[in-house]
Amino acid sequence: MKKMRVTVRDVARVANVTPQTVSRAIRNAPEVSAETREKVLKVAAELNYVKNNSASSLRCGNSKLIVIIYDHLVNVYFSIMIDYLQACFRERDYSILMMSVTKHRLDRADYEFAVSHNVAGIISFLEPSEEVTEMLDSFVVPILLFGRRTDVKSIDYICMDDEKGGRLAARRFLEEGCRRSVYVSVGTASCAYDRFMGFKRELENAGARTPVLLDSMENFEEKFFALFANSETSPDSFFCFSDMIAFDIVCRLEKAGIENVQVIGFDDIQKEIRIPRRLVSVGTDKRAMAERAVNVLVSRIEKGRGPRVSDTFDVYLDENLVF
Repeated sequence: MKKMRVTVRDVARVANVTPQTVSRAIRNAPEVSAETREKVLKVAAELNYVKNNSASSLRCGNSKLIVIIYDHLVNVYFSIMIDYLQACFRERDYSILMMSVTKHRLDRADYEFAVSHNVAGIISFLEPSEEVTEMLDSFVVPILLFGRRTDVKSIDYICMDDEKGGRLAARRFLEEGCRRSVYVSVGTASCAYDRFMGFKRELENAGARTPVLLDSMENFEEKFFALFANSETSPDSFFCFSDMIAFDIVCRLEKAGIENVQVIGFDDIQKEIRIPRRLVSVGTDKRAMAERAVNVLVSRIEKGRGPRVSDTFDVYLDENLVF
């Protein structure tokens, strides 16, 4: 026989208080005496009572649930950032629901899925489609775009200074005498474009060759090796959209026996994860970004609309690493 879940009324009956007193004691409300609170919490523990957050959310009109949407399960950067976000949300008494999708845009189906789960807000690593922006006023579930920028006025965003990151990578290559660079991108995200443009402009301003643009998602194996068909024009450096792509490039170069080619990644995941094979990488203060994102979204949920937030976090090139 299935065991019934213990309710507030069950705790109240055993503790000989009202259900309202139980609720206030569990919320640590000031109007409940320390003696009564201690008695209620003791009974709740003995009965294995678990607070029903769904019922609480119905009463206060806030589910305290945030969905986080991203698109690439094997990218360690997402794991790191979601861990930071979850810690920050937990401090504000919010829970998260992770949602991995195979597309590279936040579309109508994704937004409707989130809304159907009664979420209070959405953090998306994917830029929203036009359909989603048109739905925002109807459902009033705020979206914060994380790690990318958008021109949609109704959506807040927190991102890195991606263009500066590209410039920093280009300067390092120039200092090392590199003049034949490749930028390995992924899709058409705004951050991928900004990193490339910063990288390209810095190289061209220094008189270096315009970097080759290579999309890691389109016939990459064939295009990668084609770059080395002519020794006189083969690349001497790779700037990569992410550290995961950069490590892949390093492995390909080593497997092919290609030497003296320098690689720079993006995200500086080695700051959080100790990896024996060190990599030069562009990074930022990930924890600070997560805290800012959580504060902005919670403010939207609890206080409603205000001036649009479009924050850009500064970046660095890890100077402690060497080629």
